Amino acid sequence: MTYVADTAIGAAPPTSLPARPGEASQPGHDAARAALEHFHARLGENFYLSNPELRHTVAFHIGDRLDSELASHGAAVAEAEPLVAANDERLNYPRLEPYDGVGRRVDRIDHHGNYAAVGDVIYGSGVVARLVEAGGLLEGHAFNLLNCMLGEAGHNCPVICNFETARLLQRLDGLPQRDEWLAGLLEPSYTRNLTASQFLTEVTGGSDVGANATVAWRDDQGNWRIRGEKWFASNADADLNVITARFDSERPRTKGLSVFLVPARLPSGERNSYTLRRLKEKLGTRALATAEIDYHDAWAVPLTDHVERGFNTMMEDVVHHSRIAMGVSCLGLATRAYQIARIYADERTVFGRRVIEHALAQENLADIRAHVTAMQAGVFRLIAMQDEVDTGADERSERVGFIRLMANVYKHVVSQAAVDHCHHALDTLGGNGAIETFSSIPRLLRDAIIEENWEGTHNTVRAQVLRDMLRYEVDAAYLAVMEEEVEHLPSLPEAAAARRALERLRDGFAKLRGADADAQPLIVQHQLHEMANLSAWVALLAEAEHQQRTEGVKTKAAAARYFQSRTLDGSAPTYDVAGRELIAAVVGAR
Repeated sequence: MTYVADTAIGAAPPTSLPARPGEASQPGHDAARAALEHFHARLGENFYLSNPELRHTVAFHIGDRLDSELASHGAAVAEAEPLVAANDERLNYPRLEPYDGVGRRVDRIDHHGNYAAVGDVIYGSGVVARLVEAGGLLEGHAFNLLNCMLGEAGHNCPVICNFETARLLQRLDGLPQRDEWLAGLLEPSYTRNLTASQFLTEVTGGSDVGANATVAWRDDQGNWRIRGEKWFASNADADLNVITARFDSERPRTKGLSVFLVPARLPSGERNSYTLRRLKEKLGTRALATAEIDYHDAWAVPLTDHVERGFNTMMEDVVHHSRIAMGVSCLGLATRAYQIARIYADERTVFGRRVIEHALAQENLADIRAHVTAMQAGVFRLIAMQDEVDTGADERSERVGFIRLMANVYKHVVSQAAVDHCHHALDTLGGNGAIETFSSIPRLLRDAIIEENWEGTHNTVRAQVLRDMLRYEVDAAYLAVMEEEVEHLPSLPEAAAARRALERLRDGFAKLRGADADAQPLIVQHQLHEMANLSAWVALLAEAEHQQRTEGVKTKAAAARYFQSRTLDGSAPTYDVAGRELIAAVVGAR
């Protein structure tokens, strides 16, 4: 077949176009590029001031006393985002140098030059000391969420390790170097502080901690020594390693495990006797050095007054708070992904209209924003309850059981949703969404996939919830606390809907107990989502009433109505005028 050129199609372009040496842009290209340049400029907006939902959640719980500090930190983390992006470039990943120039074993991890600068921003917020203060979780996690909008960034996992290690050290009077270690962990500067890590995972089973084989034994001087290996050790160059090890080979599974601190340096200043085998190449959280570590009878100290109680200490004081922190971290990832997608939808024009004006794009963004707003309300309500328990303001057993349950539930639901939210925020950017240098969404998505499996895979968390329901009746605690929360709802129709949802859960819990052992894990996985959705929605309703009453703003009320229609009512979405107006209200479409 012979093709003949159409003279009109192949006609020469106008000669009046501005010349761009070496480029072939046309007027349409220049206009589109200008819009993208404006999009990129807006990515530098203050993370806190451009996040009115978080700003109101903080005000709802603790007033405005932190507003100026959070605004200042919001500007700092926005300025740090390009530095985080540079750390995450392929040629800038952490590198392991096992030996120095004369062949001495040093196991030094070299980071990109921006790594310390990013760390100084993150630790500079004083986030660790805020979290460690009794009753300071709400304050600390407000800063932590802003930090986590940068992704893991090589530092946000160690921040939580510092917090939890400091909590353990505070309880141990008379421990050599305790005060020195504590001061180092609380120092608000990465270049001057100490960092901690937590190593549970071994090649024997990953989440199956009871299969761990690394041993702790006592030498002739009574010092504890650690022998064995850890398989997935993040923040591998930490100054203080918190690890599990088997102190009694005769005790089965986790009964023979305890928790120990292994410092990188001995009290004499010499290197402790452990080595880094290799760094892991990971899908995400790449600026965070993760290694396989061998302990060659390394010197250690137990992090509990009785070694037999060590594993319970690890689960109740470390893993519990890590799972709450994972909920906050994943909210940060999803929040930033939404922000980027929403800015792009404002600035990008396709098919003659801005992206935000297209119905399908609006609905996609509304799904993300409503869910993130609801889960943020629920997680921060949980954190407020934990603060009350920690300060002795409310130590009722049902509150303690509710907190134990919901730390696991929110970790499961929010981390799973963060992957979806980052993915669908990326969809908003079309082909540009897949470009690593165009926005941070690809990195946030990769980090979300990694964080989804931190502190227990989904199946591990589901199994934990099931055990706690059957052993400690935390489902009864959930019903008791939620009944009390529902009593404070200002709207009768919403309270009625919440009570119907509670009754469905009550019936579901009864059916779970009557099911056989193989069916129970399958049933409970759905109940986790039901528990999270109801508690988050009730928390959001309380925030929405406060926002409307104090600020005259109804964005959280719109998010609550939308969230209810998509998660609690069980009916198909409606797209009449009212339904479409609700979608537009959730995303603030003009």
